Amino acid sequence: MGTRPVEPWLPDFCRTPMLFAAMLIAFGVALAASLAPGVPGFTLGRFATNSLYAMWLTLLGSASLCWLGPWFNRLPASRGAPLALGLLALLSLAGAFVVRWLDRALGLALTGTSSDPYFCTASAALTLVFGALALRYVHVLESWRRATRAEAQARFDALQARIQPHFLFNTLNTVSGLIRRRPDAAEEAILDLADLMRAALARDGGRTRLGEELDLARRYLSIEQLRLGERLRVDWQVDEHLPLFLVLPTLTLQPLLENAVLHGVARLPEGGTVSMHARRDGRGVTLRIRNPLAAPVPTDRPGRTQENIRNRLRHALGPSARLSLDIGNGHYTVTLWLPLP
Repeated sequence: MGTRPVEPWLPDFCRTPMLFAAMLIAFGVALAASLAPGVPGFTLGRFATNSLYAMWLTLLGSASLCWLGPWFNRLPASRGAPLALGLLALLSLAGAFVVRWLDRALGLALTGTSSDPYFCTASAALTLVFGALALRYVHVLESWRRATRAEAQARFDALQARIQPHFLFNTLNTVSGLIRRRPDAAEEAILDLADLMRAALARDGGRTRLGEELDLARRYLSIEQLRLGERLRVDWQVDEHLPLFLVLPTLTLQPLLENAVLHGVARLPEGGTVSMHARRDGRGVTLRIRNPLAAPVPTDRPGRTQENIRNRLRHALGPSARLSLDIGNGHYTVTLWLPLP
């Protein structure tokens, strides 16, 4: 039996945001030391000296945690945390000794008149206390972030699982309607469906590229054209300079096209045109799907399909990804804006 992997408990101190946070904590400690009761009046020189000293010790400790972080994370927190704090205390002791020695050698008298053992021991003790508080804080923060990402991924997976069977069942119903009336067309539709389902369902992580998603959409429309015949007309305009490498959630376009066909064109005796336009738009891509309206629809909020896709896009591409609706002139338009990485 394999052993259960130890969950990383120490954040990555090699990342710039983590180093910046550690510097802010050091700056706060220096400010508190400069304003503490019993300390002679606040001066900018003393504050600058305290800040430089605190940041020197912080850089020393952060560099060590960056280098030894993977080793610490192999240990459980109950064993790794005391070792990490002990390392920080020893580094602070050594760093304080070096600073004290340089101050004496240069005759600057910046480190006060206390004895060497007291100065070095006090620095190590302060590092131990504030290091423990800082490590606890960043550990709780990282745990919260991991839980938030896990919850968002679970919601994404639930939305993906809800859409895929819906798509499969509707497409199978389309093919079954062709078997008796147009067996040749049904055979062609089954071949398209096989390729389409292979692309839609056999995708790891629920991600695909824009080029593959557009191909998926065209295959779906070709199946619906076999069913509806001349009643379904397709206006397909895709920019040849489109960044087809852009990663987005699988089945982003197909459910919107399915709504356009089933709730728009299929309900009109004369049929209609479904437009699919895609173009590069600054630092993103604009995708627009337009279909004729068969009946009035509410304009105050999007339907479940649009809301699900909006949530999936924001989860996959960030909050700048947008989905907007426009109803007017007898047409229903859904516009997606996808930011480039």
